[in-house]
Amino acid sequence: FPVTIRAFRQWLAGADTSEPNPPSQDELNNLLGPSLNTIKSVSDEIIYHPVNYKLLFGPGADPSLQANFNVVMNPNSAASNADVIARILTAINQFFSLSNWDFGDTFYFTEMSTYVMNQLAPDITNFVIVPKQSGQYFGSLFQIKCPSNQIFLSSATASEINIVSGYTSTNTIVTGK
Repeated sequence: FPVTIRAFRQWLAGADTSEPNPPSQDELNNLLGPSLNTIKSVSDEIIYHPVNYKLLFGPGADPSLQANFNVVMNPNSAASNADVIARILTAINQFFSLSNWDFGDTFYFTEMSTYVMNQLAPDITNFVIVPKQSGQYFGSLFQIKCPSNQIFLSSATASEINIVSGYTSTNTIVTGK
């Protein structure tokens, strides 16, 4: 099971060229059945379904869920732009750790923003999400619901993180690109 998750994340990161197939019901039964059968009652029936991911933000996500992150750095910080971008990407990936999510959860950008800001304090002073799809505006991706058969995973890359000097109407609102 962890091998499947690792393979999917490696594909998402570009390490593999083809998307791995989810495990079959038989593979899940063979992997999980021995331990689950010892705790289920005789009348229980276990039905195995492979996980489906709802990708957010990066090139792997549905276009309506793709976004850029605009970041204002603390002018007193000695951190480089590249270091801040790498640390933000790490924080986003940590935020989307499977242990933090359940199927059908709702993503709230304010929670992720708080997490990223806490991880990078005092090097950044602000962190916002800006949708890429035309017709969407600042705030469009502040709340995203996940279907009950899916779990969130970020596909964000360093190219979705932009260091800006401040916020303007052009770098916070997508206007018909």
